[in-house]
Amino acid sequence: MVSYDTGERFDAIYQLFSRRYPLKQNKLMLGKRELTLYSIDDMDQLLDELIALGPEDEAVIDERLPYWAELWPASIALSQFIYRNSELISGKSVIELGCGIGLSGITAALQGAVVTITDYQPDALKLAELNWLMNIEQSPVSILMDWRSPNIDQKFDIIIASDVVYEKRFFSSLIKVFKQNLALQGQVILSEPNRKIAESFFEILGGEGYRYQNFPMDVSIEDKIHQSTVYLIERKF
Repeated sequence: MVSYDTGERFDAIYQLFSRRYPLKQNKLMLGKRELTLYSIDDMDQLLDELIALGPEDEAVIDERLPYWAELWPASIALSQFIYRNSELISGKSVIELGCGIGLSGITAALQGAVVTITDYQPDALKLAELNWLMNIEQSPVSILMDWRSPNIDQKFDIIIASDVVYEKRFFSSLIKVFKQNLALQGQVILSEPNRKIAESFFEILGGEGYRYQNFPMDVSIEDKIHQSTVYLIERKF
């Protein structure tokens, strides 16, 4: 529940979204704790708004599809891994790339991490904040950032991200973020829904001086099992 101190901020963001889009309330169990997460219920409306911008608009040229607005299985897999392995992140600085609705960052914060969330969509940061307020009664530290051209130099103990290895054109940018923003002995925790294209990313990653362990994860959504893999990545020494 949202406390009195954060209620006004929560209401303002909720009203902002509910006037524009129908919101969907998702319930998710994290151990014995139930989280309530808002997502956008009508993705077609978001797609129509993107198309209406016209073919010359930067968002259309860049194919900025509204992935941020949904709760994805790979995000749930990442949050479950973080919850089950809290010793990896407790007390550490964490940056979330492409926060979407904010689940993974919320989980990291609940497990004792100091979290900064990022996304290149302002609405994603707002929706993530709504979910932070709903579940942990505080606003996150947030930065408007496209991880393909990161605008911060800060080093973090942990980088978390879900479902970001889906196009080859992003591979070098993602590895650049690892080099620029990961502390020397830091780790990346990345989840991926077992796309074939991701295999080549991890081959490249090895050649760039990183090693990884992989952990298969099954996520049940509405009685359907979704398979993902969580990768724990670190520099070779």
